[in-house]
Amino acid sequence: MDSTKTYFISMYNSNMRFTQILMVLSVIAALLIMPARVDAQVPPLLPFGGWLITPIPCTCSLTTWNWYAPLYLAASVPVTGPMTYVPYATVPFANFLVIVPATPHKGAYIPGVPACWVGFPPFCVPLPNIGVIGFMGTGLPGGK
Repeated sequence: MDSTKTYFISMYNSNMRFTQILMVLSVIAALLIMPARVDAQVPPLLPFGGWLITPIPCTCSLTTWNWYAPLYLAASVPVTGPMTYVPYATVPFANFLVIVPATPHKGAYIPGVPACWVGFPPFCVPLPNIGVIGFMGTGLPGGK
């Protein structure tokens, strides 16, 4: 009985030693294989700010086409133009008054994405816009 017990203890110890060596080698292999730096594909977000004049619902894409005047884009003079608000992708901050006219907006956008489609399916056409809003904060109506 005593020799059987000794046998099982020695087998347990050798298996445990093998498992420990295997785990150390696995960690070393993982560290050698994994890259030291991870790069993500993040779209270029550009800053904007302006006053919302009129929101127009996009009937095919379930987004909102917002016309801003004045519209301050990154390093430019004030212009006027549309940007698309995507309710299921745009992150709202501050007062959450996203489609309220006469409200100042400030945030970042992805340029050149046709995200507003109007018409009735399957006859939908895109409305041109400056870009899709990635995130934005709003002020109170009237700029207060």
